[in-house]
Amino acid sequence: MQRIHSPVQGWHHTPAVTASAAFLPPHLLERIGGLDLIAKTIVRGFQSGIHRSPQHGSGEDFAKHRDYQQGDDVRYVDWKLFARTDRLYVREFEERSNLQCWLVVDTSASMDYADPGGVPKSRYAAYVAAALAHLMLGAGDAVGLAAFGAEPRLLLAPRSRRGHLHDLLMQLERMAPSGSGSAGAALDRVGGTMQRRGRVVLISDLLEEDDGSALVTALSRLRARGDEVIAMRVLTAAESGDRPPGAGLFFDPEQPQTELPATPDADPGYVRRVRAYYDGLVDRLRERGVEYVPLTTGQPVEDALVAWVNARRG
Repeated sequence: MQRIHSPVQGWHHTPAVTASAAFLPPHLLERIGGLDLIAKTIVRGFQSGIHRSPQHGSGEDFAKHRDYQQGDDVRYVDWKLFARTDRLYVREFEERSNLQCWLVVDTSASMDYADPGGVPKSRYAAYVAAALAHLMLGAGDAVGLAAFGAEPRLLLAPRSRRGHLHDLLMQLERMAPSGSGSAGAALDRVGGTMQRRGRVVLISDLLEEDDGSALVTALSRLRARGDEVIAMRVLTAAESGDRPPGAGLFFDPEQPQTELPATPDADPGYVRRVRAYYDGLVDRLRERGVEYVPLTTGQPVEDALVAWVNARRG
């Protein structure tokens, strides 16, 4: 039997965004050079895609609506939308400068998995983090970097000074998946460092042993502080259910002593279980005002970012 290094439970089916012919698929990005050049390539493609997009919003400050939550400032309730829908929504706005941002990257062992011929989830997460750091630093924001796997680590404090992007990219290049740590401890450490409202971007496969309860709790604490919180879920096509693998002996890389023979592509319940895990997690995140962005490692990163921004503005 084929031995496939992959977790065995809790994945979610997400259709891939159609790739633009101008964007390199992730497995070809490695050929153009180091992470600095890769990030610049992604950012150029992203900016080009945004400019081409017919959905590009004209508002300079308005970001999106979200459901009203108890304690929200009523000044930001959209009363016109309430009159049309009979539901309370709050208008959220983008902060334009001097925003403190944290990128929290999953480096646990499960992130080492890759589809045949594709890039590991850990490398795709590094592409996304590098591109976001490039964009946010270019906008004048201060960006910090944290990771979790073998242990939660605060790698770089938020800075916007010259040369900080180079330091951040070097840290991303050195990341190697290991351990089985949860995101919760890293997120709490990040929240403890923030003296004012900011932005926290979690980049992870969001596979948690407790069905994500600790993760949701930690993200909720950040939202309660008033932070903008974004959870970017990175999965392979095999894990997401787009292309379930064939017969094999599967094991969770974070618990390699446990093996399970399975045939996911012939199991009618596989995609259903995947969808149930992530749908339940997404519902809890959105109830708490956390933005959820599904990504798959076969997507060109530029396409993924363009689709995300258009969804925000659409």
